[in-house]
Amino acid sequence: MECIYKVHDAISAAFYGVALFGVAGTLQIAQVSSFICTPFSEHIVVAVNSHLVGLVWKTMQYVFEKRKKAHITFSGDHIPREESALVFSNHRSWIDYYMIHSVASRRNMLHNCKYFVKDSIKWLPFFGWGMWLAGFVFVRRNWTKDQKKIKKSFSKIKRMKTPVWIISYLEGSRFTTEKMIECQAFSKERGLPILQHVLTPRTKGFVTCVQEFRNSHVKCVYDFTIAYRHNIKNNPSSGFLEAPSMVRLHTRRLSPEYDFHVHVKRFMIDELPEEEDALSGWVMERYVEKDRFLASLKDDWLKGQEIDLCIK
Repeated sequence: MECIYKVHDAISAAFYGVALFGVAGTLQIAQVSSFICTPFSEHIVVAVNSHLVGLVWKTMQYVFEKRKKAHITFSGDHIPREESALVFSNHRSWIDYYMIHSVASRRNMLHNCKYFVKDSIKWLPFFGWGMWLAGFVFVRRNWTKDQKKIKKSFSKIKRMKTPVWIISYLEGSRFTTEKMIECQAFSKERGLPILQHVLTPRTKGFVTCVQEFRNSHVKCVYDFTIAYRHNIKNNPSSGFLEAPSMVRLHTRRLSPEYDFHVHVKRFMIDELPEEEDALSGWVMERYVEKDRFLASLKDDWLKGQEIDLCIK
């Protein structure tokens, strides 16, 4: 029986992958064609490419939530529809973007999501090329080299007043036990809070984002905290913050084996500290709060949370 499941999973994953790459490849033809409009209207080019990328995101989200029956709950502050924002989140898994997109799709901002992406990903056929055409920000994690590129991308967004969610993972990489131990040692040396469920955030890039978008059409910061629970029989706590793999996600029904939760806090940029060191300290405070929130979920999943508050 286990062998049959493995064969079924492999076939399902391969079928989904081929289909998705086919959709992305087809849409990319339209993306490239849209650049003919550049001399006439830069706004049209941005809008067309954003909606084409959004169609891929929408297809993936449909499969995740409707076909694979992902059970997602929400809590936190009310998030208005169609509001531009800087978004940061803890980084647990390759599938974290499904959690962010679950809110974006309900606020009509899915097609406006733009990420900071590793520079090497732009060479990935269809998806990487599509991200480049849609104006995603590619970085090499070298601040000296990245700073000029980031400011140029932001300047275009501000000039055109493009509706946008600019999304980043301030921890820099996905959470692992090894990275947690390294971050705890680093924090101990620097006198920073010792965190258990998130990594120490890298604040320099976020501080630049906030300072660049002050007095612009982007007036808010959204703080996402993502949590997973793998409901292992007879020992549910052992599956806390354990997300399904990419293969598992696209092969079989997710509920009731997995639970997903998204907690969102909303802040106004003009109410954040203006001095850079103070703003870095504000970010660290948010990660201490994330750590406490995740610890509370581990002790008692969703106890005391006002579920679905952020998307009403």
